Amino acid sequence: MRHSGPADQALLRITWPTRDDSDAVEALALEMLERVMRVELTDQLREALGKAYSPSAASSLSRGWKGYGTFSVNASIDVTDVPATRKAIAQVVDELRAAPVSEDILRRARQPLIEAYQNALKTNGGWMALAARAQSQPDRIERFRNARDRLLALTPADVQAVARRYLVQGAGVEVLALPKDAAVPAPTS
Repeated sequence: MRHSGPADQALLRITWPTRDDSDAVEALALEMLERVMRVELTDQLREALGKAYSPSAASSLSRGWKGYGTFSVNASIDVTDVPATRKAIAQVVDELRAAPVSEDILRRARQPLIEAYQNALKTNGGWMALAARAQSQPDRIERFRNARDRLLALTPADVQAVARRYLVQGAGVEVLALPKDAAVPAPTS
């Protein structure tokens, strides 16, 4: 894709197919993978490129479409850094698939998520989000109540298992947004 913004700015996005959110434990494991991916990508891109890019990762599991969901990674980068960023993303994916993450990485990824669950019902918005589907999807209340314990029970091996299942090299779809006059970087081999 082409954009008419700054001549040095590119956006790289890779999206993998996943699943729907019918399995509460696997949905949380994918959410943990999302958080772990953010930590690992930030560390890797800073180390590999020496820049403070803020990559993101997102797990989006459908409530309505059976079997449908996505896991994506985004990085807003300099055009010259596209090949190195592709390589860094591939390396993080390979590492997440090859071995469980450290307990430290898991803790760094899990703690903000646990805090979000603990703070969710401190606002009217949190209560409204939970109550909005109380009659049509009563299991959501129980899922919410069990989320903290389920998160604490997830292990590095659980995160590795979902990475191995869904983040298959070559199965992700890459979208690259480049300035209108920039040359397309060669694919990373």
